[in-house]
Amino acid sequence: MTALPEPMRITSPTLHATIWFTISVFAALVIMACVFKVEVVARGQGKVVPVSRVQVVQPEFDGKITAIHVRNGDAVARGDVLIALDPTDAEAELNTLTAEMARLRIEGARISALVAGVDGGQIQSAGFAAQVAGAFAGAADTAHTFYPEQARLLAAEIDDLQAAMAQIAARVTANQQSIAVTGANIDRITAAIAIQTERLEVAQNLLERGTSSRAAFLDVQEGFTALEKERDIALRELDQKRSQETALLAERRSILTAQRNQLLQRRAEIEARLATLEEQLRTAERRKQGAQLTAPMDGVVDQLEVYTIGAVARSGEQLLRVVPKDQNVEIEAVFTNADIGFVEAGQQANINLEAYPSERFGFVKGKVSDVAADSTESAEGLWTFAVRITPDRNVLDTGEQQFALRPGMTAAVDITTDKRRLISYFFAPIVDTINQSLGER
Repeated sequence: MTALPEPMRITSPTLHATIWFTISVFAALVIMACVFKVEVVARGQGKVVPVSRVQVVQPEFDGKITAIHVRNGDAVARGDVLIALDPTDAEAELNTLTAEMARLRIEGARISALVAGVDGGQIQSAGFAAQVAGAFAGAADTAHTFYPEQARLLAAEIDDLQAAMAQIAARVTANQQSIAVTGANIDRITAAIAIQTERLEVAQNLLERGTSSRAAFLDVQEGFTALEKERDIALRELDQKRSQETALLAERRSILTAQRNQLLQRRAEIEARLATLEEQLRTAERRKQGAQLTAPMDGVVDQLEVYTIGAVARSGEQLLRVVPKDQNVEIEAVFTNADIGFVEAGQQANINLEAYPSERFGFVKGKVSDVAADSTESAEGLWTFAVRITPDRNVLDTGEQQFALRPGMTAAVDITTDKRRLISYFFAPIVDTINQSLGER
């Protein structure tokens, strides 16, 4: 039998080298994919804004423009007058309110002085009027034109009150004198009754002995009964007059109480009105101060909307803006819901300014300073989150030149949210497919 030839063997060194090189490169790539990591970024769009924000100047109240002191591009300092409105209405209201408040305070001082005098109880004393007038003069503005009128009114009130008290006092005195007369009459009748009692006893003894007629006894008894009735009438009259005295004293107290209550009620009305006027006064003062629209901060005038003297500025209408000058800036960017869950304060960010393409000028590094707590709806109907990024520097440094970050510049922001190994990108689809295949719908 003929022997078969041995199989041919490939012994090319070039092929061996190619195989080993391919295996080495693949192994190196796998090792690199397991070792090296790449950054995971969230990308958002935003613009450069000053940290202190652009300030809008608008009037609090309607008013006619009387002066415009600035133009677009003018540099202004905090407190500089930018636009003046007509303060005539506010000043007139201030004067009216101030005058009314002054009159009410003088009237309140008059009432307080009279109430204090009534509470003192010395209304019928000789120095009562002078005492009350002195208290009024000490508490009121005597130089005001309204003071003399209130002083005359106070004097008339004192005269009326003293006249009423004098009339009551005279009636009390007359009643007391009548009580004294009635008391004396009762004493006289009582003495007469005592004598008549003895006569009655004597007449009865004589009648019993038969030395006197019964008619004589009845005459004596009639006189005794008449005296007792007269005394009873006098006693009732005395009680009535004493009741009248009590009623007069009650009437006196009633007059004083009614006068005092009337004064206190008026004083309460004055205090309530003054409280209302004080609120109106503060509003009027704010209107007068608001007639001068001043710069809220140092900066540059921008977007001036009014140019006509005499035009009417409406409350809340934007008249101009003041852009901060020489202030720190930050980037305010918006991110979608898909990325915001991985963004948090402190993360590093790369800021690519559209004014300076990153391929030529590079980018500015920064750090996330704040993430909005709630989303807002964009003009396209998407819900986005605002994120503020603080740049490490306020300039873009290319090594040869420095370009300032100016408010209003737009930028794309890449925030580094995580780092992943390269190998995970190859295994992630496989793992995801396995997880889905093992599930049952």
